Amino acid sequence: MKRQIAAWTIAVVAVLGIAGCSSTPSAESDSDTSTSSESSAPAEQNTEQSVAEACSAVSSEISGVATELSSLDMSAAMADPEGTVATFTETVDAIGAAADSVDNAEVKEAVTAVHEDFVSLRDLLSKVLIDQDTSAAAEASTLSTDIQESTQAFMTLCAG
Repeated sequence: MKRQIAAWTIAVVAVLGIAGCSSTPSAESDSDTSTSSESSAPAEQNTEQSVAEACSAVSSEISGVATELSSLDMSAAMADPEGTVATFTETVDAIGAAADSVDNAEVKEAVTAVHEDFVSLRDLLSKVLIDQDTSAAAEASTLSTDIQESTQAFMTLCAG
């Protein structure tokens, strides 16, 4: 019973922590601003992605995490904890790959922070679901705050 409560706690905190991810703004609204500021910059600086381009490139990966977590079936997670963690790991790795592919330093930093928080969530899921360490669920609250902050920073950067 403790294991089930811990798992539900983690799932609820995770979904709440990234609820905003599913509404990650499209960076296209920034394209006019970015284009005008880039045209006044020296030619050698134009090789870096604009914030809008970088945000557009990674938004779908971050939104995918929200989808992945919202579809997490805790009954299935309890029946196949290794499979659940492996599936979530694929999603987390996709965010890491997206962060690695970004050339814009600001966006790269923001996406890397989101990635690191989701790596921590994956590790927490592994502790609770696979290792059956229900005491690890206590980390969920702090982790939820970290996820909210990193995703909000990303969304703010990409919205403005």
